[in-house]
Amino acid sequence: MIIGENGRHRDEIYAMWQRNFHDPVPYADFYFAEVYGNNDILLNVTEGEEDQNLKGSDVPEIKAAEMLNAPENSAQVIRGMLHLNPYTLTVRGRDMKAHYIVGVATDEQFRRQGVMRELLAETFSRLRRSGESFTYLMPADENYYLPFDFRFGIRQLEQEIECFGKAVPPEQERFSFQAGLPEDLEEVCRMENARREKQFAVCTRITPDYLRRMEKEVRSDFGRLVTAYRNGVYAGRFVMGAENDCMVLSQVVYAGTEDRQEFLHEALLYSEREYHYGRYQLILDETWKEELRAPGNYQGVRLLPVREKKIIMFRILDLEKTGTDLCSDVEAACRIRVRDDFLKEQDGVYLWHAGKQGSTIRKISADEEPQITDGGSISIAALTELIFGRREDRTEEMYEGLTAEGRALMEGLRPLQPCCIQEIV
Repeated sequence: MIIGENGRHRDEIYAMWQRNFHDPVPYADFYFAEVYGNNDILLNVTEGEEDQNLKGSDVPEIKAAEMLNAPENSAQVIRGMLHLNPYTLTVRGRDMKAHYIVGVATDEQFRRQGVMRELLAETFSRLRRSGESFTYLMPADENYYLPFDFRFGIRQLEQEIECFGKAVPPEQERFSFQAGLPEDLEEVCRMENARREKQFAVCTRITPDYLRRMEKEVRSDFGRLVTAYRNGVYAGRFVMGAENDCMVLSQVVYAGTEDRQEFLHEALLYSEREYHYGRYQLILDETWKEELRAPGNYQGVRLLPVREKKIIMFRILDLEKTGTDLCSDVEAACRIRVRDDFLKEQDGVYLWHAGKQGSTIRKISADEEPQITDGGSISIAALTELIFGRREDRTEEMYEGLTAEGRALMEGLRPLQPCCIQEIV
């Protein structure tokens, strides 16, 4: 049975979190102090005799205060949990609410019994009813989520750097660095959001509260948030934290358009001066690809090859709403059958008009609009990959079931790329 956490199970959930994720205590304490109270949390519990008619799916709203109260039945045991972290995303210039799925866990004795399946199916239904067009997560193992039609849409770039001598600084350093947040957070957020809207089709909207919470998260994991300035003006930020034998520089944001490579270089110099770690790893969004140098030795440092790592998976919940953010390289109209085994309200036939100025997707009955060209059928998983994935990663398998006209429409779609979602929780 799926119920909504109402505050009665915090200690049990904390214990389950640590049993499954083994986080350092300061980080777990940060999450439960700063994040937990804002999240909606679904629990899969054993069903008591008196609770047969109390189903979480009977509750239409997603707000925790209005969710089904957990029955006080001492015989109930929490089998699994799923946390929904609310964010505001900007999708092609339009702000929208979305929930980031985190903290999905099933205790060992209840695994392979459909616990996660029930949690995810309920999550899809609730989020769709609350008006959200898609959801997303960072998988510990993608194979857990592929059967539920999640597909990757965000990759990060990783490059390791070894210092084998004294790194040579530039003749004149352009940036200065300081640990902690800048003073004028409102202005910083304005600058960052303006820049991100130009860079990304999908990104998280940054707010002062977002940055304050992020700094607390970094400190709870024994890291440091560093702010960069240029001539006394905010220029960017990054996070430093030790991981295994590397000092990792991640969540890198640069507010300017020029000297991006110099920004990275000087951020690394700052890190070496502060920590003398000798071995570093850059973790960057895909827009930094041109600034990363080829592997080799460069004046006291050795650069290893750049790797791409898939990190965020998406799942479409409301195709009609998602369609408002799409456009195409071609003008086309088709009737397309969309297959969705988990959201029956999404499964069905759609009338899809696509064009350079936008698209409309409307669910219709099977015999409606017979004069419109038949585009064939497609799974929601393939559609998610076509919409959120990179064009160069498209495969023949994604087009299976489509007619030539349906395929032409899909090939013309401009994917929601690039994307930038850097949050851990």
